[in-house]
Amino acid sequence: MKQQCASPLSEEVLTEYWARELEGEREAAVEEHLFNCSDCGTRLKTLAAMGAGVVELARQGRISGIISRTLLNLLQSESVHVRLYTVSPGETIPCAVFPDDDMVVLSMRADLTDVDTVNLRVTGPDDMPFGEALDVPIPPGSSEVLWATPGVIVRAMPSTRLQLTLQAPGRSAALGEYVLDHHAQP
Repeated sequence: MKQQCASPLSEEVLTEYWARELEGEREAAVEEHLFNCSDCGTRLKTLAAMGAGVVELARQGRISGIISRTLLNLLQSESVHVRLYTVSPGETIPCAVFPDDDMVVLSMRADLTDVDTVNLRVTGPDDMPFGEALDVPIPPGSSEVLWATPGVIVRAMPSTRLQLTLQAPGRSAALGEYVLDHHAQP
């Protein structure tokens, strides 16, 4: 009869271990547990297989929307070409995408204290809707929201100005408004 793990590692810890985000004693403790626990080892293998699939989807231009910092770090460590822009509330930044970029990611800085979920609204010229993400969970302690768009989509866009509004549901004031001045490559 197979014995189950008495104290299974959380999905978060397994993800952090797999994404190489643990260090020192914490990493050593997780490795020791995995060495002695086939249940958690099997869960880690499953997670790694899913991660490899996510990396391939990113390379194919099939991942878009709000992503986590852990996923961004994983994609970058797996040599996915990510063009990263960071913007603070009220800023306008010029941006572009280049032929080798698999993905463009915008890091929107904001005060996310006491915020559990956010809504992101993206509009183009004349307030034309470009995209929307509703009720996106925000991990405690976050100071940014990451919006990913496949490079192939951004390369197809003409030069344009995009307005992004980050809002917490139920609050009237925006957490941040950001402007991207996209310059199409010839």
